[in-house]
This record gives sequence, C-alpha cells and structure tokens, in this order.
Amino acid sequence: MQLNNRLFRASISVAALAACAGNVLAAPVNDACASATTLTTNGTFVSGTTLLATTDAPAGACATSSNDVWYKVVRANGSATQMMTVTTCNAGTNFDTVIRIFRGQCGQFTQIACNDDSASCAAAPGASTASVTVTAGLTYWICVAGKNGATGNFQISATLSAATAVGPDVIVGDLSDGAYWGTVGSVLAYSIGTTSCNIGDSNIAWQSSNNLHPVIGQNIYRIENNRMELIGLSWLKHGFTALTQNLCGTCSGSGGTVLGVGCSDPYVASLNGSQSRLGPRSHVNATTGFYPYPFTSPPSPYVVPPAAATTIGRRLQVESTDIGHAGAVYVGECQYTTADDAQTGHGLNNVSYRRVTPTASTLGMSGLTFRELPALMAWKAIDPTVVVNNYDYTEGTSPVLPARFWVAAKTVDNGNGTWTYNYTVMNLNSDRSAASFAVPISNNTTSGFFQRTPVYHSGEPASMNNAWVRTVSGSSISWATPDTYSVGTPWGSALRWSTAATFSFTADTAPTTGTCTLGFFKPGTSSTLALAGLPVPTPGTPPCAADFNNDGTVDFFDYLDFVDAFSSNLPSADFNGDSVIDFFDYLDFVDAFSLGC
Repeated sequence: MQLNNRLFRASISVAALAACAGNVLAAPVNDACASATTLTTNGTFVSGTTLLATTDAPAGACATSSNDVWYKVVRANGSATQMMTVTTCNAGTNFDTVIRIFRGQCGQFTQIACNDDSASCAAAPGASTASVTVTAGLTYWICVAGKNGATGNFQISATLSAATAVGPDVIVGDLSDGAYWGTVGSVLAYSIGTTSCNIGDSNIAWQSSNNLHPVIGQNIYRIENNRMELIGLSWLKHGFTALTQNLCGTCSGSGGTVLGVGCSDPYVASLNGSQSRLGPRSHVNATTGFYPYPFTSPPSPYVVPPAAATTIGRRLQVESTDIGHAGAVYVGECQYTTADDAQTGHGLNNVSYRRVTPTASTLGMSGLTFRELPALMAWKAIDPTVVVNNYDYTEGTSPVLPARFWVAAKTVDNGNGTWTYNYTVMNLNSDRSAASFAVPISNNTTSGFFQRTPVYHSGEPASMNNAWVRTVSGSSISWATPDTYSVGTPWGSALRWSTAATFSFTADTAPTTGTCTLGFFKPGTSSTLALAGLPVPTPGTPPCAADFNNDGTVDFFDYLDFVDAFSSNLPSADFNGDSVIDFFDYLDFVDAFSLGC
C-alpha cells in the first residue's frame, strides 16, 4: 500500500512537472499582433519577454529577423494630438531591444517610428526609446524585438506628453459606397465614395474657389493568379465644402471652407462620379499638393480638358474583360491630395483601400476600409508570402518634402525547375515619377515576360499608353519608358502618382533577397532609387567556356570542334572575345580545357 502511494505521488509529480514545462515552453501571450497586450500610457513599466516568441513583424526601417512580441495603445479621445514615448530603458531589460511603432491594423500596417538603441539609457545599454505624435481615437501598435537575433526579458512603458504642432493631416477614413454609371462599348464606368478625416491638429483648407481644396483619385485593382494589376482609374474629384462629422474622432465643429480638427467629411459615390468636378491627374504635383485653378482653363503646359464623353468620360473606367473572373479579388483604392497637408509632410498616409466587386450593373463594397495603406497591402493580407515594402526619398529644399514608392512582390515555384517573379510598383506621391524598373540577374535563363501599365483616358495627356521597352542583359531585366522628359513637353509614358504598374518574368533559379532599381523620369538630385529587400533570382552557374559544343560535357570532342572552327577561321573561334582570331584564342581555349571549364 505504501509503495502504491509513492507511485501515485510520483505520477502526480511527473504530471505537474510536465504541465509546468508546457507553460514555460509556451510562446508569450502577445506573440502575435492579433493578441497584442494593451499598454497603458501612465508610465508604469510592465514585464515582457521575446523568449520562445516567433517573428511576424513586417519589413521596414529597423526591421529585424529576431523574435518579436506586440503591444497596442488605444488613444482615447481628448487632446487632439499628444506625444507618446515608448521605452524599454529599465534595469529589467537584459538584451539589445528594437522598438517599432505602427498605425493601421494587424497585417495592414504603416510604420511611423522606430528605434534601435537609446543613447541616453544608462539603466540598460541597448534598450530602445521611440516617440511619435498620436491622435485621439486611433490605435497604435508597438513591436518589441531584439537586435541581430537577440532575445530576452524586458520592461516597457508608454507615456503621453504635450506634442509639438503637427499641422493639418488628411486621411481617407472610409471608402463608403460604390456607383455604376453604365457601359459604352467594352468600357464600364464606376465611382467610389470617400469619407475624409483630419487627424492633425489644425484645420485643412477646403475652398472650392481656388486650389486650396483636396483632389481625390479612385482606382480598382485585381488580384489573381499570384499577380496584382491596376485595372482601372478615374480623373480627380475636386472637393468643394466640408461637413463636421465624427468618423475618426471628435470633431471640433469647424467646417465649410475648412475640414476641422478631428472632423470627417463624406463624399458619396455619386458626388465622386460627378463629371463636371473631375479634373486631370496631370495637373497635380502630389508631392507639393499644387495644381492650377480652375482645371477647366489652366495655363500652358497644362491640358485644357476636352468635354466629358457621355456616361464613361472622366469616371473610373474598367474594361469588361477585366471583371467577373472566378476566384479573383478586387480592391478599391482612394487617395486625397491637398496643398496644406502635403506642405507639412503628411502626404504619405493619404491612401486607403477596401474590397470591391465590380459587375456589369453595380460596384459592391465589402469588409472594412484599411486606412492609410495602399491597395498593395490587400495582396499581402490574402497571401502572407507576398513581400510589400515602401521606399522613401525627399524632394525640394524649402520645405523638404517626403515622397514614396511602394513595391509588392510574389514568387511562385512552378515545380519544373523555374520560378515566376511578379512585381507591382506603385507611385504614391512622387512628382518625379518612375521611368524604369530593373531586376538584377546573373547567369539566369529568363522567359515569360509580362507587363501591365495604367490606362489613362478621356483626353489625359500624362499616360503610360506607350508600352515600356523591355531589355534583358547579363546583369538585369529592365522595363523603361520610351519617352524622355523635357520641360516644354513634360508628358511621357512615366509611372505617375496614385498609379501602379505590374512586371513579371520566369527564371531558372529560386529567389534570394536582393535590390531592384527604380529610375526617375524627371531630373533631380539622384537618377535612381534603390529598392532593397525584394525577391530576385539567385545567380545561376556561369557557363563552361571549354564546353565548346554545348553538350553539357567537357571532352575531346570539344577540343576537336574548337580546332575545326579555329582552322576554318569561324567567328566562334574568337575564344577570348577580342574580335581577332589568333593564336591567343587557341592558348586560352587550351588553358580552359585543361582546367575542365
């Protein structure tokens, strides 16, 4: 009986130890964004760990491949803007941390701040401190990871303080509804309703009688067969007055000729499709927010818009062959641009997207609006293997203003020793625009080339209707505009703001991570922009020069075939490529043959 009791107690102890071990070995409860821990902003430090966590933070500045965990701060209504400071500077932090702060929703993020090492932290060298201006009513996501694979325990806190002036900041708070206007030939016409929000701390000008009002672009994309394509775009809706609603926060009450702090203003789809208020995209410098007024009679070199064609003119146009594809996902995207928002450096968060269903009689809307994010993020939302990165640079001198391109990429293993590489390049607000896109290759065999560029319409001169020219060299595959920019004739087949182009090819090697290159259309301080962190083909094996007959084997037949070519003075006998067939070619071939390649 005593032995049985001991065995029983032993079995209970083993079970208890196993249960404890299971708890110890479990990932942190806030390992994923969806289970983020809510962090208060009273300055109290709370304990956390990245031990046994996974890695799911998006690419971007300060990105690390280390384990990461998530926190969120839900900014309550109150003062319109404040400064939030998040820090791991505490003696309880025992490893080199990295803090990144995002706006948006899980998997649909815009990064707004990050920090690796806080220079003033003596309590925990390697700890991090990041500060960002936060707006009432919005949620902020905080990712804590380690530098260069480091993991450990930490303590984290968040505090709020008075913020410096932010200025006006307009975003698309909602894609509210869709309208179908009719079909002419094979072209269908739609429009998308938008609700704008001022998340800044000063009013936004909304004056219909001059160029101090927003213009609104509308796009539709299709995601299908591992590729994302822009299938339709509109002219720009010109805003005319602002209401005082509360979609994104508490409205200050200012409206009419301004969009007040915290206020929202709806334009339903019927208003955004009103042809008389739709102006050309080519009028607008999206980096600065400038455009000539009125758009109906602008000075040279701006185009005077022709009369709008009945039913489809100027509206969001889509070819009938591009809709109704079984299994395809369609996404609507809308973007606001206005001068006072752009001039205060807030032009990078003015685009939002929502799922749509275009048919021959309706434009249905579904799901949530994903604020401050381009439609490219919808591709990643339905396929986590898609890579989406943003690439920023600056334009101007006084003030210096930010401009951004987005690139989404997807590779597909075809199962036959080849891989398909798909890229969608989106110009968010760059006035310099893109003139080329290049992917590095080395000793690769490529085929299956594809490109799709935006189709402008209704008399818009700034178009990509001239197809880009593809060039394959030993070092890259590139697509480039056939046009050259000049001041007197600025229109050309460039990738302009609020549009996207898709490029694709098949290669004979698996992907690695590399850097593509974007070339600018308009001149500036640099001619190219490096697009790091994208999938590119792994360099292939260099060809074997001694395999003269290209049968995959270096043997005596290669020697005999070279001698025959050399004796006959055939072009193939120019082994060293100096355009002269002489004894040096013979010596160089013998050297390669002796080495086996």
